[in-house]
Amino acid sequence: MEDTMEQLISRIQATQKRLVVLLETRADDQDWQPAPGEWSFRYIASHLATTEKECYQDRVVRIAAGGKPHFESYFNTGRDFSQNDLKDSLHAWTATRQEIIDFVRSLPEEKRSFTGTHAAFGTLTVQGVLRLMLDHDQEHIQDLEKMMGKYGTKPSTS
Repeated sequence: MEDTMEQLISRIQATQKRLVVLLETRADDQDWQPAPGEWSFRYIASHLATTEKECYQDRVVRIAAGGKPHFESYFNTGRDFSQNDLKDSLHAWTATRQEIIDFVRSLPEEKRSFTGTHAAFGTLTVQGVLRLMLDHDQEHIQDLEKMMGKYGTKPSTS
């Protein structure tokens, strides 16, 4: 059975809280990465904040506006997030997610059913974008839990 809008919102709030907790525990070592070329904790937090603002918020607003917008896949790999502080990124991500939730809750039912299309995902509604946000969070939770296992075995610097 498919989640209601409120159930979905509750789930993305829960996954965000989980990610914030996981990342905040590594704020003092935010540049640690499991291997050269892999993302650090800083980069993951920045990626989450940037994706929320540039991708998900944009998609929700454009779908709700009507006109059946079309979206291509969004990537922010290759961006330089080295100057972004992990805690600042988490704060920005949390604020943007709340803006999205407030916007979605304010929408009349008819606008929630408007659609857009995505090159890889096909037809998307506002609720479909929220599902993508949840999936994205869940992928990062799995990745971070694996990272935490590797972090726990890092060599001591003392």
